[in-house]
Amino acid sequence: MSGVLQRFNEAGIAEFIRRIELLRTGGSASIDDAFVTADSFSKPVVPEVRLERPAFKTKREAGAYLSERTRRARERNGDDDPGLWTWLSAWHWDAVCPVRENGVRKVLAPYHYVYGHARKQRRGQHLLAIAVLLYEAAPRSRLLLDTPIYSLAGAVKEVATRFVLRRIPGVFDLMDILYLDPATGRAKRGLVDSRVTRPGDLANRLPVRIRQLEMTYDLVDLNADQLLGLLGDEFKAWADGRTPPRSKVAATEDSEST
Repeated sequence: MSGVLQRFNEAGIAEFIRRIELLRTGGSASIDDAFVTADSFSKPVVPEVRLERPAFKTKREAGAYLSERTRRARERNGDDDPGLWTWLSAWHWDAVCPVRENGVRKVLAPYHYVYGHARKQRRGQHLLAIAVLLYEAAPRSRLLLDTPIYSLAGAVKEVATRFVLRRIPGVFDLMDILYLDPATGRAKRGLVDSRVTRPGDLANRLPVRIRQLEMTYDLVDLNADQLLGLLGDEFKAWADGRTPPRSKVAATEDSEST
């Protein structure tokens, strides 16, 4: 189905949250076109933007499409527009919350669909907004963009919630060098582990090392190879394709997103 890009009003956002919570508790609720386009819940953005419903599977596909389609709306209302991003989750519901092989949907916590729900700090965990942010910041990134649109892989969550990583352009290519398995095209095991810290891992060591280097170097203009040369020995194993051993027990990660 094609339509026009819209924004939820407060009533639309509240109703979307109600339906998500109902689905999460095993109830029945429809997130369909009648709801998404109801005049009482949403209004078209100005100027009008035609919108389709591509069957995108990855963050790259979603980011590329929505970056272009939302550009004028974001120029007008800013990137932090809860009504826009939340409406897009409802419009693309079958992409962000697909029916799985077992015939049911796995409905995640509301903030993955409702932009900034409960806490503004969770804006980086909105599935569609983060896809656009990452695509515009790092269109070459395989580690971050070639992942399913309906979930947040550990690497994506770390980058989405850590400005210290996102603000340095070369870090995105660096992470592909360190943490992407070239044989499988997937993230290496252990780069984000809630149970342990490994030397050179993404969750614990890379942000710390970047902050240390920023005290001496201007990292913004450095490319991935230059950054790699500064990181130190603990990151060499990752670049060589080996997963370093565990070094210590780490705090358990919040599992609310599931």
